[in-house]
Amino acid sequence: MKIAKNFFSHFLIAIGAISAFIGAFSWLAGYSSSVQLSISIGILIVGVAYALFQIYPPKKIKLFANHSFPIYIEEGDLFNQKGVIIIPVNEYFDTIVDDKIIASNTIHGKFVDKLFKSRIIDLDAKIAHELKSIKGEENSERAQGNTKRYPLGTCISIEDGGNVYILAALTNFDEHNKASIPIEDYGSIIQKVIITASTIANSRSVYMPLLGSGQGGIKKSAQRILFYIISQIEFSTEVSIPEGLHIIIHKLSDKGINLDDIKNTWQTTSK
Repeated sequence: MKIAKNFFSHFLIAIGAISAFIGAFSWLAGYSSSVQLSISIGILIVGVAYALFQIYPPKKIKLFANHSFPIYIEEGDLFNQKGVIIIPVNEYFDTIVDDKIIASNTIHGKFVDKLFKSRIIDLDAKIAHELKSIKGEENSERAQGNTKRYPLGTCISIEDGGNVYILAALTNFDEHNKASIPIEDYGSIIQKVIITASTIANSRSVYMPLLGSGQGGIKKSAQRILFYIISQIEFSTEVSIPEGLHIIIHKLSDKGINLDDIKNTWQTTSK
């Protein structure tokens, strides 16, 4: 219903604009009815084409945070990418996917299930090795999962299958394992993640999901979250990822994201 409404809205805009243009040339009235019919059909075709173009926005755009930092925003599957991939996790770096500690439909859960379901011990060992030099806080009252938590924005990297995965602590967990992101820390978390990615990337592309839009995330629209992330990257002035940062979104339409709007707003506000 929404698509049909948008289609007819853009269709009428196109027809009005073209008709006004044609109306400026009154000499067309002297042509035969067949010529006038051909022009009318042409107007309808152009109007339909314009409306279809407007209601089906692009699936990928390219922006620049600076001359050496291209940002690609695109529809796709994060786990089909090759390079450096950012995985948001909780502050405990848990690996138990049981829909109580880690939900199976989250990026964190899919990462564990898709890549390490039969190798949890291996994953735990990799994580423990990377965290051993980072100071955490012991929570002895936690009944399930890891008992040491780390500051939000803590990042570790592990290699597997030719990819480098950056596990980034994005969410706090309460005593009921309910995830949340302190909104006052969100910007600094994003910057820490991007800085880590820039140091690891070298000549590789970096891929990440829409951080903060999942369970327990920021209570804003996905479009607002996306623009905020881009803005945080813009102000990380010393960061560079020459091969580009790809923000991968599974289904743009489900998230209510219009890439044309993002690109137009960015071009207007970044001048």
